[in-house]
Amino acid sequence: MVKNKRQKILDAATATFSEYGYKGTTMDKVAAVAHIGKGTIYTAFKNKEELFNAILQNIIEDMAYICHQYIDPAKGVKENINNVLYELLTYRKKHQFLQKLSEEVTWSGTIHAHNALKRVEKAIVEYLKQLLIHAHTQRKIYLSTPEITAFLLYKQYMTLVVEFEKDYYSLSKEEIIHIFNNHILFSLIHNKEI
Repeated sequence: MVKNKRQKILDAATATFSEYGYKGTTMDKVAAVAHIGKGTIYTAFKNKEELFNAILQNIIEDMAYICHQYIDPAKGVKENINNVLYELLTYRKKHQFLQKLSEEVTWSGTIHAHNALKRVEKAIVEYLKQLLIHAHTQRKIYLSTPEITAFLLYKQYMTLVVEFEKDYYSLSKEEIIHIFNNHILFSLIHNKEI
């Protein structure tokens, strides 16, 4: 019963934050969406920030699941990196909560929204770093700075997928993979120091 109540609150809060952002969400709005009294929320969450962080933690756990789901040891490093990045960014682009945070950062610069998106970015970079370290230990790639390399891969992929689409046109998954492989991953995979 307690777990169901907590999940009901999290679901309502996710919907509320997705509609109003961090700044516009109140515990009263969450309670109204959940069809419960505001006091009930406080039995499960200390305050709005704790509730917000619980939602964000669920999203990060979902992304970890995506990473594990799309990493196939039978496939090559390039294919695994491409699959993981594509699926993570697809998830990020489609998740209403994350979309609203991005809008909120753009329009009002809310520090909570900014910090939340940074946590998501750091989680993605960490997943990539672990994937790269694993490939390096198997001597499939040369890697001297795993965190920097993971960060650069993520940022370059984001630029290609999100920024290019905003300024020019949308690329297909196949086009993204081709460009990313030939211009970004090639040197990582074919480094002479292996």
